[in-house]
Parts: sequence; structure tokens; C-alpha cells
Amino acid sequence: MKDNTNILTIMTWVILLSLASILLNDIREFDFNQFKEFQSWAKFADKNESWFTSKNAIQWSYYVISAGLFIWRGYLIYGFSYFLSILKEIENGDYFSNNNIKYFKKIGNIFIWYTISVLVLRFLLASIGKSSFNFFNELKAEFTFLIPAGLAFYILAEIFKQAKKTQEENDLTI
Repeated sequence: MKDNTNILTIMTWVILLSLASILLNDIREFDFNQFKEFQSWAKFADKNESWFTSKNAIQWSYYVISAGLFIWRGYLIYGFSYFLSILKEIENGDYFSNNNIKYFKKIGNIFIWYTISVLVLRFLLASIGKSSFNFFNELKAEFTFLIPAGLAFYILAEIFKQAKKTQEENDLTI
């Protein structure tokens, strides 16, 4: 079993490093010149115009929403890192530990909140006209597996909780 856990640990590290490098590359490619344009806006802005309806407010909201998307992707990577903790517990022989139950719930929570938040942020991006958004295409694309996976991790947490209870009862009957 230890060989299998080592293989799974290596695979998890490869996935985590790949996801982190993709995120860093996307951040690197993001157009940060908009922030400079926003700073220079204060010098040339019409003080009588409402800020919320100005072109720069829309650009600023695009910048903030994009930063939010980067943060949520980082949070998803953080969620994947819990797999390493689960594998460590399994390697120690603690299959049905309270920690594993807690980790499964956290992973499920992260997957579901990530999906909902990113859908909302992408909808906001589309509403300011910086991206195209089709709810069903977004749901089909990358999110199709995250909500069911999140729910599956909640179910795994409950199964592990029941297994732990059964294991404790069996230990007492000997």
C-alpha cells in the first residue's frame, strides 16, 4: 500500500505544480497596464461625471473581477493540496481518521464555492462587456465535474464518519 500512496503523492505534486504554473502564467499574461491607466484617470477625469458610470470604473471593475478570478483559482489549488494530507493519513494507517473526514468536507466545500463564485464573476465580466458568457457553455466547460466532485467529497466524508463509528464499535466488542 505504501508504494501506491507514494505514487499517488507524486502524481498529486505533479498536478499541484502544473496548476500553480498555469495560474502564474495566466497572471503574467494579464494586462496590468489597465491599473496604470486607472491611476492616470484621476488627473484627467471630469469631476462632474459620476464615477460609477464612467469608462474607467468599468475598466477598474474588470481589473478587480479578474484579480478575484485569480484568487479563486489559487483557492482551488489550495483545495487540491488537501489530497496530500489525506494521503499522509492513509500512509500512517489512519484511514478513517477525523482529519480525513474534515479534509474531505473541506475539499467538497472548496470545489462547490469555487464553481459558484467563478460563475458569478464570469457573469459580472460579461455584464461589463469584457467577455462572452453563456451559462450553459460555462457549466459544460470546466465546471461540470467540480460540483458533482464536491458533492462526492461530502458523501465520502459521511461514509468515512460512519466507517469510523463502525470501526470504534468493532474495537469495543473484542
